[in-house]
Order: sequence, then C-alpha cells, then structure tokens
Amino acid sequence: MEFVVRPRVGFEPNADVVVDEERGQMVVAVEVAGADPESLRVAVDDRYLTISGLRRESSGVRRGSFVQKEIAYGSFAKRIRLPIAVDFLGDAHASYADGLLVIALPVSPTAYLPTTRTEIRMIVKRTLS
Repeated sequence: MEFVVRPRVGFEPNADVVVDEERGQMVVAVEVAGADPESLRVAVDDRYLTISGLRRESSGVRRGSFVQKEIAYGSFAKRIRLPIAVDFLGDAHASYADGLLVIALPVSPTAYLPTTRTEIRMIVKRTLS
C-alpha cells in the first residue's frame, strides 16, 4: 500500500466568534493545538482580526507508514471579518492554553449591534453546460 503525502502551503484553523453583549466584548477562540506560542501573531484593524502562526511537525511521528493523516502542519492564518466595531486600543487581551488561542476585544461604545436579521431565500437551479 502506498500513500502520497502532498505538502501543504498553509492552513486555516477553526474558530468560534461570540459577541458577549453582557460583558461588552467579542471573544474569538481559535483552534491552534501544537502551535509554537512564540510564532502566534494577532492583528486587528477596523474590519478584520487576523491570526497567524506556525505548527511544526514533530519528528517522532515520521516512523512507519501513515494510515490516516488529518493534522495540518506548517504556517497558518485565519482572517475574521469583525461583525461589530471593536475598541482595539482598549482592554484587548489574548491567552493560549489547551490548544486554544482566545482573544477578547472590547466592543466599541458606538458599535451598532443588529437586533434583526434579514433572511433571503432563493431557488438554485442546476444548469447543464
């Protein structure tokens, strides 16, 4: 049995984004287990939160033949569009524990929190080419 392992240029980790209206903050949890803590970078601008870093492949796993390979290694980046205005100059903080990078950004006092949601329904037709 022969397996072909294609090298990945990079990957995008999973993330949860929660607006905690009671505490007045947006909390983002990014799944980056095994990442080098020194490589983690967090950047915020008016519209986006960007997280990047590096997860190195351990040398001990290379012995033997892979039967299943799902864990991505190498550089990663996650770009999240901010759903509300945040005060990134305020009390923003981040922590990395148990494989999760958790970032808390205070909601801007002038932020607009939508209370209604517009739903658009459409029919998608298959076209033959």
